Amino acid sequence: MSTLRQLEAFRAVMRSGSVTEAGKLLRLTQPTISKLIAQLERSAGMKLFVRANGRLIPRPEAETLLHQVDKVFVAVEELGRNTKRLANGHSGHLRLVAFPPLALRLLPAAITTFRKRHPDVRVTLNIRGSSYIPDWIASQQADLGFTSFASAVAGIAVTGLMSSPAVCVMPLDHPLTSKAVIFPEDFEGLEYVGLGREAPFSHFLERTFGDAGVKRRIAVEAGYSSMACALVAGGLGLSIIDPLSAYDQYKEGGVVLRRFEPEVRCEAKAAYPAQTGLSLLAQAFLKHLEGPLKDYEAGIQRALQSGLN
Repeated sequence: MSTLRQLEAFRAVMRSGSVTEAGKLLRLTQPTISKLIAQLERSAGMKLFVRANGRLIPRPEAETLLHQVDKVFVAVEELGRNTKRLANGHSGHLRLVAFPPLALRLLPAAITTFRKRHPDVRVTLNIRGSSYIPDWIASQQADLGFTSFASAVAGIAVTGLMSSPAVCVMPLDHPLTSKAVIFPEDFEGLEYVGLGREAPFSHFLERTFGDAGVKRRIAVEAGYSSMACALVAGGLGLSIIDPLSAYDQYKEGGVVLRRFEPEVRCEAKAAYPAQTGLSLLAQAFLKHLEGPLKDYEAGIQRALQSGLN
């Protein structure tokens, strides 16, 4: 089996025309070059050069072999470039799975800007409910998951991404838009757009309104917070929603955002395999995501103050 070093010596002799010049190119002694050529000939089972007057004269077989060796070194050089891109997070395949508030708007926008900086990266984005995301990571269907909570699943590591209070979403012409802070008692008897009762966030809200002794009129229940926001924009009632989905609807128009107290926290977390940790590509994407998240947080704060004197 020929080694890369032997092929490198062979290529240098063929390109330079002599063992001496090949040694200078590779910074090796003349005897070392001669030894590498002899080893290559033994492994190839044929003579590649004719020895005459201390010189190596290439045989026709050597010319044929040179074309193949050149292809090997082109491939090696390309491998080196690809390895460097991979090490810098500039290439590879990044598989993401996220819960709806992140997957519908923020992540697509972040992926778009990320790929402009890293055009050799291929990204797959799937949308799933938060309860399914740890299983996706554990079964290696995704490299990085984004969830509102993470149940205890063996082999999954979780890191905090964003923690913000839920906000009140209301139609543009609603009387409560004049208030800077909305309290549970403000909802008494008003039509309300709720989320599916299986969502943990819904349980927190039920407890908040229950503790305050407030009864809302549930007009519609929506499976996703983005749906609830669209229903509010259509005038079907008020809602308490995660700030990411609320801000997306605010940018589209038709709603006003206001603070809600007592605070109900909305979490966004990143989940990844505990054993292998984050890949370099996943680390690069998480770092890139810091900018869009800060922009969203700043935009939410502006939206909460919009229209107030």
